[in-house]
Amino acid sequence: MKRVFICSRYAGDVSRNTVTAERLCRKAVERGCAPFAPHLLYTRFLDDGKTSEREAGIACGLTFMETCDEVWVFTGEGLSDGMRREVDHARRLGKPVVELEVM
Repeated sequence: MKRVFICSRYAGDVSRNTVTAERLCRKAVERGCAPFAPHLLYTRFLDDGKTSEREAGIACGLTFMETCDEVWVFTGEGLSDGMRREVDHARRLGKPVVELEVM
């Protein structure tokens, strides 16, 4: 299975953004991929509202990205600062970046 890193918004409308990330993960599974959405995992036990914990979660996600085959970026609502960091990291790693405008 291809490992796909899911990059989408989290902060702001957390409920709506969580649903978006879940839909992207489902789409990946339906396409035979194994998705990883760090913002769905790390926010379960780290407080995204605390800068140090948010940074720790992002760092963990960026580290995990190294094992992924490609990065899917949901661009339909624009890129947040965190998303830009993930995309920049993916490009530095030479990972294919797939932009998705709609789900």
